[in-house]
Amino acid sequence: MVRLRQYIALSALTALEALRQPIALILLTCCVLFMGLLPLVLTHTMGESEKLVRDSVLALHFVCGLFVGSLAASASLTHELRRGTAAAVLAKPVGRELFFFAKFSGVCVLVLLFSYAALLAGLLSTRTASIAYQIDPYAVAVIPVAVLLAYLLAGALNLLLRKPFVSNAFGYMLLFLTLGFLLSSFFDREGHTVAFAQEVPWELVPAALLVTLAVLLLTAIAVSLATRLGTVATLSICSIVLLLGLMSDYLFGRHTGDSFTARILYALLPNWQHFWTADAISHDLAISPTYIGRVAGYAFFYLVGVLGLGIVSFRHKEIPA
Repeated sequence: MVRLRQYIALSALTALEALRQPIALILLTCCVLFMGLLPLVLTHTMGESEKLVRDSVLALHFVCGLFVGSLAASASLTHELRRGTAAAVLAKPVGRELFFFAKFSGVCVLVLLFSYAALLAGLLSTRTASIAYQIDPYAVAVIPVAVLLAYLLAGALNLLLRKPFVSNAFGYMLLFLTLGFLLSSFFDREGHTVAFAQEVPWELVPAALLVTLAVLLLTAIAVSLATRLGTVATLSICSIVLLLGLMSDYLFGRHTGDSFTARILYALLPNWQHFWTADAISHDLAISPTYIGRVAGYAFFYLVGVLGLGIVSFRHKEIPA
């Protein structure tokens, strides 16, 4: 029970610290606002505006999630190791394994909250573009209004009550996006009352769930790298892993029959194509729970292996006081 309480306390503190990082709020704001602008800025869509917006919001979720996970991992682990605060915690009866897993769990909380906001913004944006050359005002207005209200309320609380601005703005943005999404789900684009969520493109949800799994896997890689490397190196390597994993089938998969090196690289690199199902949605193919379960299993075992390497690295890390 003592170890469990320590784990929960360290995870909660890590999540709170990650939420208070200004870069987390900046990335969330830029991501959701850009998603909201996509239906307005994409032109010459050849009647495929919904497909373009859907693919774009999933790609934004993926890339921004990479930055959120990598930067939060560096802020919560690398910076603590350099400042000496990690040594102060580990001087108490707290094992390195528990400390490492708590840091990863805390960063995952931030990634999941970010992914939830990205999902809501993606649903609203895709709904806006569901009919070519027509704008759904009841969906497109939710995102900028939610961002504006979150900033105004967090700023007022910071000015009047000295409440922390960044974490409050992050939380209020999630709240107002949720309320706006629920409210807009009762109306169609003409303003008529309809059955709840009748206009919502729910097929985006399983695709976003798979992207979230991919981002969590990238976060595990970032946390493991952060035990040894700085912010720039961690982010650079994670970006390279993302790019190579997206091209894994082309670069290595087709050569596995006649190249031992290609087989090794194909097995070691995560294949992000398993997590990318935008093409399946475009062809009206349902993403089955069985497929999601298989990909989740793939992500879980890969994540366990990566975190295992991270624990080994952290266990032999010399921690300055």
